[in-house]
Amino acid sequence: MVRAALAEQGDSGVTPRHTLFFFLGDEDAHGDLCEVARRAGFIARGEGDMTILETTMAVDAASFAPVSSMMQTWAAAFQLEYDGWECAVVTH
Repeated sequence: MVRAALAEQGDSGVTPRHTLFFFLGDEDAHGDLCEVARRAGFIARGEGDMTILETTMAVDAASFAPVSSMMQTWAAAFQLEYDGWECAVVTH
């Protein structure tokens, strides 16, 4: 849905931009996710039962597919819910 919304605004997703990923679940499970994510180059911050991972990346289908898969794998590994992602629109 996010990529469709970007396309509607003329954004192909190929320009790297600030991107956020959201995880929900037991507050105790977030520490391990944050540690793994930091090692993978993400900025990680917890807010109660939510963890937000930040990075700068392209979000076109080819660039995003492996990252999306990694997020789903992390959610399963740490028994969290991957609640999606968002990013800025870039149209230049």
